[in-house]
Amino acid sequence: MKTRNVKVLLSVGIILFIAWALVACNKNKDEIVIKTDLTTAVAAASALITTTHEGVAGGNYLRGSQALFTATITQAQSILDNANATQADVTAAVASLAAATLTYNSKLVVAIDAANLVGQWTFDEITTSAADAVVKDYAGTHHGALKAGDPYWAGTGVPSLAADRYGDVGRALHFDKGQNVEIPYAAALNPGTISISLWEKQDVETSIFPYQYMVAMNRKYGYKLQLQHEGSVPQGTWTHIVVTFGGGHEVFYINGALLFDWGADGTLLPGTILSLAAKPVNLTFGQDLPTSKYSTNPLSRSYVNDGGFFHGTMDEIRIYKSVLTAEQVTSIYNLEKP
Repeated sequence: MKTRNVKVLLSVGIILFIAWALVACNKNKDEIVIKTDLTTAVAAASALITTTHEGVAGGNYLRGSQALFTATITQAQSILDNANATQADVTAAVASLAAATLTYNSKLVVAIDAANLVGQWTFDEITTSAADAVVKDYAGTHHGALKAGDPYWAGTGVPSLAADRYGDVGRALHFDKGQNVEIPYAAALNPGTISISLWEKQDVETSIFPYQYMVAMNRKYGYKLQLQHEGSVPQGTWTHIVVTFGGGHEVFYINGALLFDWGADGTLLPGTILSLAAKPVNLTFGQDLPTSKYSTNPLSRSYVNDGGFFHGTMDEIRIYKSVLTAEQVTSIYNLEKP
């Protein structure tokens, strides 16, 4: 009887062992894992991230969004490359990638007041600071070029690449001695109603240099945005500036907040923006006239010594043919602030 019991137990043990082996084999070695959907998802996500980039222009994606999306793509690719991945692993990776794609697309930048945005120059695409290097208009076709300043200012060279307000190198332009961006005249850039938005960081100086023209179309005959001797704009610090003109008001904003509304008390504005279509003058960033327009004749309206230039770094310049609301100004600031 004892011998028979041992044989029975051994037989049961062998049967149990074989059964366990079959179950293990079905879960691992013999499992058929289908990765077609994951292959398609990884390819689509990779194509999306390589054909888009971060920025503040319409169609860009918010800063920081690509890092999170890339991490999910990398994880999905590792599952795709893993020969021991299970079907559950693959299914989870497909779902994770789908969720990450939805999140990434939710970070798409929608242009503020897009119907009235006539120009947006982010300076992100300039790879070399060289004469006539193209400065892209992300809102349309008003592309510009880097230009040297007038010899009167000792303005040799063109604006140089600089770090932007996030610290990203080569994503902003530093201006001095008349170095400028020149953009061909177009009626769209010469509206009677206008809003200008930009980021600037003045060079630190012992006294504020007057007549620092940041944006200008033929000085006072078209329009100009400049810094004066003293004011509310600090030196050495990135500052967001917006000015709007129209409807009997000229309104100034600093860092998304209202600074001054000229016209709110019934005070008449000092003038209107004239159309320059009959005698067009190109738009400039960094000084008050295109360098080629300056004259050394003191009697000329283009006398060089009556002008001025910006000392510092600028970025993200926008021009609208509308009066932005306070809410829109705040939205731009919140979108672009570091």
